Amino acid sequence: MRTLLCVIVIGLSAATSANAGMVVFHPTPNDLWNLPHAEYFTWGINFNLAPNEIITGAVLTFTNIWDWTVEKDDNLFIHLLDNPKAGVTTYVDNGGEGDNFAGQGKLVTDWSDPAGGKPRNFNLVLDFGKLGLLDALNAYAKTIPGSGKANFGFGIDPDCHYYNDGITFTITTQTIKVPPGPPCPPVPEPATIAILGIGGLLLRRKR
Repeated sequence: MRTLLCVIVIGLSAATSANAGMVVFHPTPNDLWNLPHAEYFTWGINFNLAPNEIITGAVLTFTNIWDWTVEKDDNLFIHLLDNPKAGVTTYVDNGGEGDNFAGQGKLVTDWSDPAGGKPRNFNLVLDFGKLGLLDALNAYAKTIPGSGKANFGFGIDPDCHYYNDGITFTITTQTIKVPPGPPCPPVPEPATIAILGIGGLLLRRKR
């Protein structure tokens, strides 16, 4: 019983102290050429997590984003990807409809501008905590990328022309400090337990 209690105390104390940090990323170019409908993109980000570091928050923001018009199937598909090519890579689909990243990574959003036609200072803010994507992001960040690849990144497929004033990905991290736990009593070996049991029986008989 003492041994089990000791393990529980260590587990609780390990999560009590942490230092926070913040890192901000931008693609190049910052607006991804205003996300034309004839192309789609991957944006690979190199970011190494320390062994005792975790991502506690992440927000992907598209500043002042707007669709040039409102049409059927004018979606903006965004996926979180593991180990895409480092940096920004452009692919051509000549305006083909549909999600070129379907089945890859984790879907972040399938967004469509409800207004369109003109800018209105609307920011598309995608909070990974609220979307339940922090576990996937932490797992992707810890993988080791191959040559020319990044730890994680995004697949972005605009099925219409999505003008914007810039894309930002902000990560908040915490470094967990694991304090030394209380000393645990040694666990008796099976032979010792058996001897103690026999001694107890003899003592009862003697009484």
